[in-house]
Amino acid sequence: MRVFAYLRVSTSEQDINSQKQSILKKLSELGIDAEEVSWFEENGVSGSVKALEREEFSKLFNQLSEGDVLIVSELSRLGRSLSDVIQLLDKLINEKRVRVISVKENLDSSQNTMYFKIFSTIISLFADLERDFIRMRTKEGLERAKKEGKKLGRPRKLNYKAILKLWEEGKGIAEISELLNYSYNSVASVIKRAKREGLIEESGKRQVRWERLEV
Repeated sequence: MRVFAYLRVSTSEQDINSQKQSILKKLSELGIDAEEVSWFEENGVSGSVKALEREEFSKLFNQLSEGDVLIVSELSRLGRSLSDVIQLLDKLINEKRVRVISVKENLDSSQNTMYFKIFSTIISLFADLERDFIRMRTKEGLERAKKEGKKLGRPRKLNYKAILKLWEEGKGIAEISELLNYSYNSVASVIKRAKREGLIEESGKRQVRWERLEV
């Protein structure tokens, strides 16, 4: 049996140590040596990012096999959305055959099987209710916007080439956003992405590597 512990905080200001202490206490109660536990930590990673899309949890998940134990301080560390947590628990328990322990909720998928199933069912019902509320709020919001005369529909697709062409000509982000009627953040995001992917150069004259551009 291998034991894995997963910790996550959404912002760098939050303290991950409290999660670790609660897990260490639980490990002691279970008679598990903390030195034998594989620890995975995510700092500054939002719960809105699905677990399997997070770097550390993805590594952890790929190492898990039948009979292993995964312990977390609370289920919310696995995700912010109830439906996402339920889907992940299903993958861990029913597909991977992993024993999941959550300290705060006092849940253990192997020792409290019936309780765990009941709890999971309740969470699943709340997840469905949450989706209904979201749909209702969205519908009400659209109707309100329509009454106020706001234009509805999908936002315009960004024209990356137009943004980069203006940038290459020496225009600033604020000027580009005004000329193309895009938000400042959208234009800034395009420029940042292009720099990250090595599509633009600023040494001396601004230059776009058009041959490498894929949009």
